[in-house]
Amino acid sequence: MKAVVKLGMVAALCLALWPALAGAETPAPKGSQVFADDFSDPQKSNLDDNLEATDYSRGFHAPGVYHLILFQNNDTRWSIFPGQAYSSFTFELDVWDNSDDFAGSVSQGVVFRATDNDHFYSVQLDPRGGRYTVLKHDGPNSWSEIIPWTESPLVNLRKEVNRLRVDGEGDQFTIYLNGEMLDSFRDSSFAKGGLGMIASNVDAVRPHLHFDNVVIYTTDSAPTTLPRTGPAPASLSPLLLVIAASLLGLGALLRWRGRRI
Repeated sequence: MKAVVKLGMVAALCLALWPALAGAETPAPKGSQVFADDFSDPQKSNLDDNLEATDYSRGFHAPGVYHLILFQNNDTRWSIFPGQAYSSFTFELDVWDNSDDFAGSVSQGVVFRATDNDHFYSVQLDPRGGRYTVLKHDGPNSWSEIIPWTESPLVNLRKEVNRLRVDGEGDQFTIYLNGEMLDSFRDSSFAKGGLGMIASNVDAVRPHLHFDNVVIYTTDSAPTTLPRTGPAPASLSPLLLVIAASLLGLGALLRWRGRRI
């Protein structure tokens, strides 16, 4: 009998506190704001800008958004901000599905702690099914679920804007959506890395996914420069470097002898 009474008191307390807990404000970001972009100036972020690409469209367009349009089914694409890599961060932005047709399954969200083009975490929202997931990309074509697809009433649907925020500190990550805490997880695979945007298409026809109003905060003393994703620029081999140095030395010798003559 006493156990039942205690259980009832606990339940009553939870019900009494629930409105306060549900309406609690999200914490202020830690550290300083180091980057913000409303995508009105394509030169500010140095993101990949290729609206006419034949594999998938990515880039800027009026009235100041960044988009990813996927042409193929079972395709996932992402864009990572060059020079924006952190260990501790708050990464926040607007995402929404701007497609003309909402048939089929798609998702969109953020990339964080990207150490290169094949190693990062990702939070993705399904704006057509009202779900979210957390994935780890740990090598080419290697994806694993940290948080499986989970339904949530916090996910706004279709063309409604979702304000998505991820806080990362050490191995702890907290996800906020539209002003409320959505979920959290722990993982220590990637200690520092870049931030970006991601879109995935299962079976929709040319989904058109929008991103806007990016803000980044950090407590890091300085950002770590992340090389651009994609093919690296060609570099000189050690042999070519020796030849180049020799030619420079020969040129200097000839100029010196010319002055002596």
